[in-house]
Amino acid sequence: MEHIRVTSKGSFSKSIFLVLILGAVFIIAVKLINLDMQSFFERLENVPNVVSQMMAIDFSIVPNAVVNIITSLALAFLTLVVGIFIAMFLSFLAASNIAPNPYLANCIKGFFAIIRSVPSLVWGLMVIASLGFGNVSGFIAILISAVGYLVKTFTGSIEETGGEVIEAMKSTGASWFKIVYHGLLPLCITAFVAWITVCFESNVSESIGLGIIGVGGIGLLLTQAINTYNYAQTTTIVILICLLMIVLEFVMTKIKTNIKYGSS
Repeated sequence: MEHIRVTSKGSFSKSIFLVLILGAVFIIAVKLINLDMQSFFERLENVPNVVSQMMAIDFSIVPNAVVNIITSLALAFLTLVVGIFIAMFLSFLAASNIAPNPYLANCIKGFFAIIRSVPSLVWGLMVIASLGFGNVSGFIAILISAVGYLVKTFTGSIEETGGEVIEAMKSTGASWFKIVYHGLLPLCITAFVAWITVCFESNVSESIGLGIIGVGGIGLLLTQAINTYNYAQTTTIVILICLLMIVLEFVMTKIKTNIKYGSS
């Protein structure tokens, strides 16, 4: 009876070789970061004490926390609105299928690739060093990251859509602006809105995270509670942040579902 091979020849030896390489990389990584497992296990005895202290809620912080949550949401929303207009304009200049100048398109893509490679926390530190602490610095730091993300996603959506429409409108002598406004924008708007909802969630997370470096909002309040070892306030703020993100996830998912399948 003839045996039928279900895997390619030499696949088993390749798998063994790959496992060995991954194991070697893992061992090297452990050595490089110098994991002190002995210290880790010695300090595990502190965990029950910390957890017991965090099993408390400080309701007195709730009103102030809600105000700061609204501040974080406002910061995320403002950066989103401004970022949408900037990114939408730049994306049509960067998309290869509609870009008026290929060199300009490549420059825009390259520039924002660099922007995306730097975490928003680093941008925040750079902005704070220039403008000082406060919501203005947070706004600019989040805006930089939001525009970088939206330019990439918008450009990808434009390049994947509307090839036939562009050719058809070019054949009629339509201008670049008319092709963008009347041809591509109606086709891409659904994808744009889906990316915008994802960006808003990211903006909220970043506005919370930037509280570590002095940007206002719920992140700053959480950092202050942690720095003063106020476990009850820390737990309360974390619970409120979790509730906020759950609600945001539900709302954004609902919006994306309605966009994809239509409102029921």
